[in-house]
Order: sequence, then C-alpha cells, then structure tokens
Amino acid sequence: MSAREYARVLDLATAALHERHPDRLWPLIAAEVPRICGGDDLFIRKSEEWSAKAGTVRLWTPDSPGGGCVDDAAGLALRQGYPWADYARATADRAPVTASQVAGGRTWRMSTTAHLMRTAFGTDHVLGLPLPRASGPFNGYLLYRAGSPFTAAHLARARRLQPVLDSIERQHELLVQWRQTTRSVDAPADPDDRAADYGLTPREISVLSLLGQSLTATAMGRRLGISPRTVHKHLENLYRKMGTTDRVATVLRARACHLLPRSSPTRP
Repeated sequence: MSAREYARVLDLATAALHERHPDRLWPLIAAEVPRICGGDDLFIRKSEEWSAKAGTVRLWTPDSPGGGCVDDAAGLALRQGYPWADYARATADRAPVTASQVAGGRTWRMSTTAHLMRTAFGTDHVLGLPLPRASGPFNGYLLYRAGSPFTAAHLARARRLQPVLDSIERQHELLVQWRQTTRSVDAPADPDDRAADYGLTPREISVLSLLGQSLTATAMGRRLGISPRTVHKHLENLYRKMGTTDRVATVLRARACHLLPRSSPTRP
C-alpha cells in the first residue's frame, strides 16, 4: 500500500471513529472504500441475512450519498446471494474475493446475476469484502467495477482495509445500542447532547457503554478490536472528564446523568 493509500485509510478510520451519528458512517465509507480498492462509485453494505423475498438492498452512489434502494430485478438477484451465499457456507475463509474467483470467470460472466449487474449498474466485476467476524451468511461489502477486473493489488488493499472496517462496524453497533438504551422520556436532553456536555468522544461513549455492561478491559478490547492497554487509556479519559476515579463511580455518575440506562442492557 502506497503512502497515499495508507493516508486515505488512516483518514477514513479517524473520520469514522469521530463521527457521533451512526448513520453518517456509511456515506464516509462509501466515498473512500471504492477508491482504495479500485471499485467504481457503487457500494452495497450487507449487514443482515437476505432471502429471495426479503431484505432491503441499499446502494450508495455519488447521486445518493444517503443510500438508495435497488430496483426489484437487481435486488432479487442480489438477495439470492449468487455466488456469495454458497461460498460463505462452504468456507470459513473471510479474505476479500471476486465473483469471478468464486464462480469461475466464464460462469460468472454468463450468470443471470452478472447480466443484471451489467444492465442495472453498468458493471462487470464484483469484489466481496466480508467482515472478518462474519460467520454463516456473507456479511460485509460489495464493490463494483466496469471494464478491467479487480487486480491482486486491489485485493491486497481490501485485506488491509478489513480490520478498519471491522472496527467501524463494531463502533456503529455500540453507538446504535447506546442511543437506543439511553433515550427516555424523563431524560433532560438528547444522549449526544449529554455526552457533548462532558466532552466525550464517540470512542469514549463506546467504552462507557461496555463499562456499563461490567465488561473487563480485555473483553472490551475484544468487542472494540483494540488492545486492553488502549481501553485503559480511554477509561482514564472517562474518569478525568466525569470527575471520577474508578469503574463503579463512573457507571453510577453516568446513570445519574442519563449517559447510561438505569439498568445494564442484556449482552448480545
């Protein structure tokens, strides 16, 4: 990865981990990931199991930075999961891979799905970039490219990007959960406003959320994809900003200030 490409990955990680609003993460990713991995300005995030009849397929393009729904024909082809569904069931390998590698070049080109992708998006090639944690169904990102295929260099960049995307996904999950569990009718302000009053960063909010679940620093690190040492640095910042000196006092203060729910949420 060149210095310029590395800087792009670093900029993406920095911007994403400082974004307070979870739904604003995907336009950030959609703008940068295709450029880093050699895709066109098309991007699909798959975060749930699709069936042939159910599952919203949302496509990000420069013309729809908030994401737009794919039409019925292309959406049906994508939800059927060719060729990713069988591949995900057949192997535990979560390395980035192209549709041509999974199905075979000629088989992919002649497939109904490839035809619909050419018709709907004007693209010939698809790069699947799964999340490392994903098991069972393929969950991750689909990137599209017209003309020449994705190269070995594109796949290498995608592999290096995987841990960053995994960290962003973990952050998103925790921020969404935190927002849902801290909103209440008796709360004096929006959760984000209350966090801003204490100067908490989105990463510190995630650590605080896990602290409220009584997780150890090691367990927090696993959930966030960071080291226990980094978790302790975030805890030190939390103690300083909230005027506390230990875990218990911090959780009690956060609950009193409506930064954590009154009772701990059930761990997923």
